[in-house]
Amino acid sequence: MMSAAISAIVACTAAAQPKTIEDGVYTVEQADAGQELFEQRCSSCHNADFYRGTFSNRNNQPLAYLFEEILVTMPADLPGSMMDSEYESILAHILQLTGYPAGDAPLDYASGTMHTVNIVPPKD
Repeated sequence: MMSAAISAIVACTAAAQPKTIEDGVYTVEQADAGQELFEQRCSSCHNADFYRGTFSNRNNQPLAYLFEEILVTMPADLPGSMMDSEYESILAHILQLTGYPAGDAPLDYASGTMHTVNIVPPKD
């Protein structure tokens, strides 16, 4: 009886933990698709170290906040000039570039899932 109660508490606690970017929130295919776009549109100004700092400074913020900032400010010479799917692929590549694991489902802003994923600083 006691072990069933402890199991229930552990299960509830695990379910209550918010998802983070360490939980595999993009696919390898999506990150691969974003690599060329990143190299063409982003890498002349931004590198992995830049994004490591960005993730560290946004600890526990929803990933959607960063996505929205990138969407409306980048690339600097033509903000908002790409399709959402291109920005999603670029963000997936950035996550991969900075060492966050891939998962089974792609990033998808329109579904609202980025609002339920929190940013955590990269591990050194």
